[in-house]
Amino acid sequence: MIISIQREKLIEPLKQMVSVSEKKQTMPILGNVLLRGDSGSLLLVSSDLEVEVSTTVEHASEEGFNTTLPARKFLDILKSLPGSDLVEIDIGETKAVIKSGKSKFTLASLPGAEFPYKKENNEFKFSVLGVDLDNLIGQTGFSMATQDARHFLNGMFLEVLENKLTVVATDGHRLSMSSAETKNPADDPVSCIIPRKCIIEIKRILATFKDNKENMVEFIVTNREIVIKIGAFIVKSKLIEGNYPDYKKVFPESLPHKLTSNKQDLKSALQRMAILSNEQFKGVKLSLSKTDIKLSTNNPSLEEGEDSIPCEYSGESFDIGFNLSYLLEVIDVISSDNIEIQLNNADSGCLISSKDETSMNKYIIMPMRV
Repeated sequence: MIISIQREKLIEPLKQMVSVSEKKQTMPILGNVLLRGDSGSLLLVSSDLEVEVSTTVEHASEEGFNTTLPARKFLDILKSLPGSDLVEIDIGETKAVIKSGKSKFTLASLPGAEFPYKKENNEFKFSVLGVDLDNLIGQTGFSMATQDARHFLNGMFLEVLENKLTVVATDGHRLSMSSAETKNPADDPVSCIIPRKCIIEIKRILATFKDNKENMVEFIVTNREIVIKIGAFIVKSKLIEGNYPDYKKVFPESLPHKLTSNKQDLKSALQRMAILSNEQFKGVKLSLSKTDIKLSTNNPSLEEGEDSIPCEYSGESFDIGFNLSYLLEVIDVISSDNIEIQLNNADSGCLISSKDETSMNKYIIMPMRV
């Protein structure tokens, strides 16, 4: 079976899919990408049994075909070919020969029938603007835990109530929350924990749609999985089981002390403190007064750094320590020129938000001893 297809038709979707396929798998076929052609379209699928990404591209062939090829090698070959000529793929039972111009490559293949893919007709329940979802992930994803024994923290909590979608990420030391409006109200409340790998794949695909801000992303959530349609891509993922912490209870009831600072001034001062901070703990001490914040840090080599920036502060003077990397990550995703920090005392977390009254982002950072 020989098929001819434009190189670019394969390169762009494969770029978004190869990271799902992993070489080091107990099932070798999971290191491959599925190519299945029939009735004017070519289906591409990659999966690791936890996360699956699929898409279709237009392609007319006289007869159907169903095979799998090593995902990364296939993409690297296509990217290396000169020009934008047609690529000819001769599909055999155990190998495929790829030709373009004078270039020729032979790849080992595995039968497409053995690939773990099941086509489903999904009835999507709610949707959100692609640019909104991209912002939600960007504004919260950095707070996800990486390899926490509390597995439910190694992902992002998604909740839909009526016409509002809220995402939350926490690693136990900090919490990020952001919300956006959905375009069609959910019939029933929806909540789930999406694994980190799925979030990374969604973010990667959304990056290709930045020019189309009106592109809609559709969702369906069941007890065990989430299915997300982004343009021509469908991302399917198993959900993390467990009870996510009640994020509403994390926000303190009383935070009487309010501090307002220029975002860029605070960011620059923290970056200066990072030079001499403890490389492991990244601690910075903030000494608060009515008109300025004094920043200080030190490290095991007895090196010290001090700085001061102006602020507006309406509370009692006290010292409090934070992980400066956590502060910088929050500052980077706040869009307004000024940020607001609400505090209680040196032993309780602070609430950081944008000075923009319409902002739907909130961040909690727990203190540390410095």
